[in-house]
Amino acid sequence: MPNEYDAGKAALDDLIQWADVHAADGRFNESDTRLKLINDLLEKVLCWPRASIRTEEPSGAGFMDYVLGSPGPKFIVEAKRQGTYFDLPAGTTTGVHSIQSITDGAAGKALRDAMEQVTRYAANEGIAPSAVSNGVQLVIFLAVRTDNIQPRKGRALVYTSLEDMRTDFRRLWDSASPYGIEAKRLYSTLRVTPIPPPAPLSVHLANYPGMQRRNDLQSSLDILGDLFLIDVARLEELRSDFLRDCYASSGALSQYAMISRQILQSRYELLKEEQGPQATPVMTKKGVSPALTQDMLAAAAASRPIVLLGDVGVGKTTFIQRLVYVEAPELFENAFTIYIDFGASTNLGDLRRFVIDESGRQLLSRHDVDIEDFDFVEDVYRDELRLQERRFLGRLRDVDPVMYERERLMFLQRLVEARAEHLSKSLERLRTSRRRQIVVFLDNIDQRSDEDQEQVFLIANELAQSWPATVFVTLRPETFYASSRRGALSGYQPRVFTISPPRADVMLQRRVDFALKQLKETGRLGSFPIGVTVNSENLIDFLEVLSDNFRRNEPLIALIDNIAGGNMRHALTFVKEFIGSGHVHTGKIIDIYRDQGRYVIPVHEFLRALLFGDYRYYDPDSSPIANLVRISQPDGREHFLLPVLLTQTQILGEQFQQEGYVAADAIHSYCQQIGFNSDQVVAALDYALVHRLLDATPRFTSDGQAIYYRITTVGAYTTKVLLAYFAYVDAVITDTPIVDDQYRRLIEDVYSLTDRVTRTEYFRLYLDKQWSRIPRGATTWDWPSVSSQLASDITRVGRVADPDAWRHRD
Repeated sequence: MPNEYDAGKAALDDLIQWADVHAADGRFNESDTRLKLINDLLEKVLCWPRASIRTEEPSGAGFMDYVLGSPGPKFIVEAKRQGTYFDLPAGTTTGVHSIQSITDGAAGKALRDAMEQVTRYAANEGIAPSAVSNGVQLVIFLAVRTDNIQPRKGRALVYTSLEDMRTDFRRLWDSASPYGIEAKRLYSTLRVTPIPPPAPLSVHLANYPGMQRRNDLQSSLDILGDLFLIDVARLEELRSDFLRDCYASSGALSQYAMISRQILQSRYELLKEEQGPQATPVMTKKGVSPALTQDMLAAAAASRPIVLLGDVGVGKTTFIQRLVYVEAPELFENAFTIYIDFGASTNLGDLRRFVIDESGRQLLSRHDVDIEDFDFVEDVYRDELRLQERRFLGRLRDVDPVMYERERLMFLQRLVEARAEHLSKSLERLRTSRRRQIVVFLDNIDQRSDEDQEQVFLIANELAQSWPATVFVTLRPETFYASSRRGALSGYQPRVFTISPPRADVMLQRRVDFALKQLKETGRLGSFPIGVTVNSENLIDFLEVLSDNFRRNEPLIALIDNIAGGNMRHALTFVKEFIGSGHVHTGKIIDIYRDQGRYVIPVHEFLRALLFGDYRYYDPDSSPIANLVRISQPDGREHFLLPVLLTQTQILGEQFQQEGYVAADAIHSYCQQIGFNSDQVVAALDYALVHRLLDATPRFTSDGQAIYYRITTVGAYTTKVLLAYFAYVDAVITDTPIVDDQYRRLIEDVYSLTDRVTRTEYFRLYLDKQWSRIPRGATTWDWPSVSSQLASDITRVGRVADPDAWRHRD
């Protein structure tokens, strides 16, 4: 940016010189102005990239002269004929002035008309920063306001000449360059303080989000559920049985996912490029792919790593464990296996040093090989020692035996201190002397940044080339694709195997059945430290309920499957949280099961456990469920921005053959044409990414910079299903700002179910009122139909809360 700033000043000097020579006669028309003066001002002086400048863009009944910004328009410039000077009041100098003062009276009509015209465009497109220019004069202002002040009553930054722009270049740059627009410097220049939305109810709650108490039954089930569903996977004495009985390989596509099969099937299509690496599924219908076991034997000779590709939580670690202990134990029984877990440490520091240090530690702890043992070191470096014996060191032995031993030790010490080279030499010696294969797994780096993943891949490639080992590394598909095209992986051709997520219902069914088997047969978990021998009858009954529901309760399976979004860790955590949740009537569930032999878990009951977790109130930072009606500005229409944005992204994604991805420009354009401004759209997209409603890629552009978005099952399910549930809306109310004073007074902290039903109905009516401000038919998503479904669910809950009162209503 500093270079562009200086280049902009130099370009303005050139423009001033050109204007002095050629513009004095005043014969320039609007086309000439646009082609030279304003074009150069925008592109060369203010450094807007040419690709981000669009001209004659339609808006309503007119056309915007210049629309700048990407993704999505961020700045509008209305071009006027160069000879049409703005007739400013006498004595007006460059600087900030009230708009009324510079457009007052008949003399200000030309500028006033131009500013009103661009204000209409800005309102249509949701773009606040705007300007009017004739090439040598420039007026910059905010044409859309969120602080209850009409644009024409605000202020404008006025430049009366090109020379004044040069004198005040820093402020011009800060106010109108792409960097200044992005940083919103114009707001501070014009002394405009954006008004935030009203504080949500949560701000006024004491001890928010509060801890939800558990009764004794819930507490004991929470502990036991954690042991039998989560910790059982880590018990060595049960490892083989667990991996054999619980592993769920990738099966048929989920029938519950609320996105198209096209998008589900395309997860690894990005790897099928003509010049890209070939990717092979790691599992076949008959078990582990023969290509993988063949590559394991050949990888060390080929000096290239094996990449295991899969999204976070799909089961890459479990696959590695099953490969080692179940699928190919004969290949690993006599191998030196080193497993580096990058997810187990929060502070890894130098990743290469971490791999080297951890490898040495594991050789000692797992294989009883101390690579710093003196006898081992002598054996590793016997050729080097023999060479030194033929040189001066050998002569020293006869002259000074003590000095000889000291120098010999120092020689070996220097070799050992070169840790990377020493480890490589040690592994080579182990392979040749003990005739055992060496296998290295670099796992769980996919939970870290793209930069860390690239670095670990380079480490894996280095190890494959310098170590006598078969090296596996796990990566995320998007990171691998982007880096193999333009990043650190672009110069390598590794062997790639893909691990797709299993069906969540199959994985959960097997995990619950395994826990039940352990409980029924032994009543305990192997040699678990405290030897869990407490009465686990309640847990058995609760797991029986879950087992039955995972077989037959399709709405419940759809909830878990969609909100997990292919992440099996999330799915398992959801179930664990439900078992011991303080928001679930656990005793009632067990009693009904024992009395009737079955209990069908309602979606809203499981949903409450996910929404609240360990807290009394909904906390968007800890809950896996996003608040779709959150807002970033005091604009009630924004309650619907996320559902509208997500729905349109899904529609466009399923129409075009780009694996479901949609350009950010298309999303911005659609939302801004409805009337949302660029800042609102950016905030919504950022929120959607953080809360897994969308995923993003730079894949479809040559420079890899523009972002494309794709709907996830989380985003589709939350939009299509959860918004119509009383349980969902009742939870997110506390996190949602209310812009209407009347309704804000009605949205209070209440406890009884009856009062919560009333509060939720008020909130629904409030949303109905805000929706009325969106033009009818402007969006593909329709709140009234959702509102009708929500009203029905509110009525259902109301009848449970107060049957007599609702009977009278009916």
